[in-house]
Amino acid sequence: MSTILISDVVARPHLEYFNSMLPNQLDHGGRAGYKSSKNAIKIALLMLNNPTIEVVVFRQDYSDHKDSTFRDLIWAFEALGCPLSVHKNYPNGNDLWIKLPQGNYVHFKQMKVKDKLKGIRPTIPTNTINIAWFFEITEYKDRSYITSAQSGVMRAAGEWFLSMYEWNDAPKLSDWTYEFLDEMNEREDAYTKKTNYYDTPVWQQEKFLGKPLLHEIEILKVTNPELYKSEYMGLPANLKGSCYKSFNRADNVKEISGTYIDIMIGVDYGGNDATVCTAIGILPNYGGIEVIDTYYHMNGKTGGTKNINDYCEDIMKFTQKIYLKYKMALTIFLDTANNTTMGMLLEEQTLTQEYSYVIMGYLNKLKKRKGTNKKKSAIQERIDVLEIMFGSSYITIAPHNKQLIKAIESAEYDKNGDRLDNGTSDIDSIDSLEYSWLMEMDFIYDMIMK
Repeated sequence: MSTILISDVVARPHLEYFNSMLPNQLDHGGRAGYKSSKNAIKIALLMLNNPTIEVVVFRQDYSDHKDSTFRDLIWAFEALGCPLSVHKNYPNGNDLWIKLPQGNYVHFKQMKVKDKLKGIRPTIPTNTINIAWFFEITEYKDRSYITSAQSGVMRAAGEWFLSMYEWNDAPKLSDWTYEFLDEMNEREDAYTKKTNYYDTPVWQQEKFLGKPLLHEIEILKVTNPELYKSEYMGLPANLKGSCYKSFNRADNVKEISGTYIDIMIGVDYGGNDATVCTAIGILPNYGGIEVIDTYYHMNGKTGGTKNINDYCEDIMKFTQKIYLKYKMALTIFLDTANNTTMGMLLEEQTLTQEYSYVIMGYLNKLKKRKGTNKKKSAIQERIDVLEIMFGSSYITIAPHNKQLIKAIESAEYDKNGDRLDNGTSDIDSIDSLEYSWLMEMDFIYDMIMK
């Protein structure tokens, strides 16, 4: 039997983690990033080296396995010198399985119905299920389906278990997979690897993808850069439905100067939603806006449960932190439409000696820019002006304000043309930002147009 080099069948960027046995292994990126071939080869090698290992592969729709994971694994076994025979080692119909000559099995399961994820056991009682391949997880409804699947297979795992997650990055940051990725980045028992087709040498691109596909990708890069960015770079893209198409991290996310003529803080208080503060600094001569810092808390999501008094205390501590750094009086703008009590609490605090540097501003969140279309909603007015601010690089956000940056990139319109507000994206952070400059909207607009 001829010697097979793993580097001949696994793309170079994946070699770093190919032998990793960390329990959670996350491979994501753009399309054609060699993720499936790497995972298929890794699974095949582990199974061939240990005849007691069985594997479960999950896809949203069971029928989609046949032309993807099922074929990938058959190819992988054959690439490693273990040819398989139809009817003997795998079926020709739609009831999918793979049985190796040494006896261990690969099982294929769906992710549509949670109740059907229970009670998955090895085909051979003396074997153990040691690997779950979660394929294209962006198709799953949410994270809970992975948890349900794991509870059904890990009890038959024995001493070790690998969860291998694979997906093409979603174009919208509101997709649950981004939060899942952030969580896994904090875990010591996980690795995360983003890989795109262009991360390999050209010769390997041609070997794995072929010249026709590479030619098509190069054309797409020129003719439709946003689609190219989404499909092949695995980056959030300004596709149809994005609210802030002009937002660009390269232009709008930078280190800030810290030199201001005025500081304002927008506060969006939420009982059931998040409570957010956004502090902005106005540059000399109103030459621009810098987002200095943010506060974000949501009961049930971030640490601890807080009531209105707790939030009032947090807001005032946030203002104190900004004041101590810049030694400037500042103005708080609060959405008081349904938050009269919060407004009263904050106003009482501003009358104390401790917080005498804080001024309570008066916010009209229904404010529109002068001379614009009367039929346009106040929210759409704010979106339009913020778009101009992003496009003209009038606004700069300090890089540590990650929650706000994510909120801007994930904001999108619903089917009725309104800004989507169904809990999947962080509208509260954007509202807080807009409240900070809303009462100066006409002046800001005029400055940009000049």
